[in-house]
Amino acid sequence: MIPDRLVTAPYPHIPGCQWLLRFNGEGEAEAGTAEDFETLGAPREGFLWLHMDLTDVRTRPLLARIKALPEEACESLCDPVDHQHLEYSEGMLNGALLDHERDLSGPTSRTDYVRFASGASFFISARRLPMDSVEQTRIAVDRGARIASPIDLFEYLTDALIDGLARKAAELGAAFDRVEDRIIDQRGRLARPALSAARREAVRLARQISGLSTTVARLENIEEEEGEQRDDDLRAAAARLVQHAGALNQDVMSLQERARLLQDELNDLLSLETNDRLYVLTLTTMLLLPATFVTGFFGMNTKDLPFLETDNGTLYATILCLLASATALFLMRRWGLAGVPEGDEPRPRRERQDRPADRSF
Repeated sequence: MIPDRLVTAPYPHIPGCQWLLRFNGEGEAEAGTAEDFETLGAPREGFLWLHMDLTDVRTRPLLARIKALPEEACESLCDPVDHQHLEYSEGMLNGALLDHERDLSGPTSRTDYVRFASGASFFISARRLPMDSVEQTRIAVDRGARIASPIDLFEYLTDALIDGLARKAAELGAAFDRVEDRIIDQRGRLARPALSAARREAVRLARQISGLSTTVARLENIEEEEGEQRDDDLRAAAARLVQHAGALNQDVMSLQERARLLQDELNDLLSLETNDRLYVLTLTTMLLLPATFVTGFFGMNTKDLPFLETDNGTLYATILCLLASATALFLMRRWGLAGVPEGDEPRPRRERQDRPADRSF
């Protein structure tokens, strides 16, 4: 287990703070201090990364006291959100991206929003529960990853989010493989619940990736200001992220198309199983129908019934029932209603090879 070199004692004067990291001009990170928080937003070499816990009721009043954080950015960090969005104005980038939650065993299927606000010398992120992309970025920084600017941190975090979605897509592909194996093995009843769950997850993943790609693509169209390097860096980062997300979006669309094909194949398999069962039921009914007629005939309460006073009359009636069923089976096979089952097809006759006649000289 790799020790966390950036771990620090809790910040008693920064309620809700999960960590505060200070990046120097070379992009190297070290643990920040309370003094760094007091100067957050001031021009400096490098930048600060403040990560907050929104479940602490003191977080919002604390963020509202940060002078470098506009009111719109503070609301984006703290207010409830129901969709992915990114806003960029006057050098301030803020928004929320949908990500998977993370527990001790890794990413889960539950999702929530990672909120953030980024200025020229700081990056503030906030969440209600541990999120996979943030934790992955934190681990990478602890292992020595260099991040030179808040824009680079935004790109690194979003790349980690897309990589997490790519792992989910790979898991979905494996799930579809298992469903396909069951369909090939003629186990359609077992494949149906697994395919339904995988299709539901694929739809959710497609919506998440499509929303992320569309949201990030808006950053490519921000107004260009002459000599503003930060805007150019943001547009370049957005272009790379859109390309990354677009490739993943194509993979997920392929998974959805595969899911539809598997669903069609599964429906055909279940229809064949139902038809086979109906065929057996119909055949059984037709075989028993003549015998049922015979037993009904002998069950009439009328005089002069056959075998009524005859010894072994029950045996004769039973033989008559069997003969009636046999006759029905013969007629059904004669008319092609009871064909040869699959797998029992008659073998084709071998063609005789004409032998040359023996000639005597």
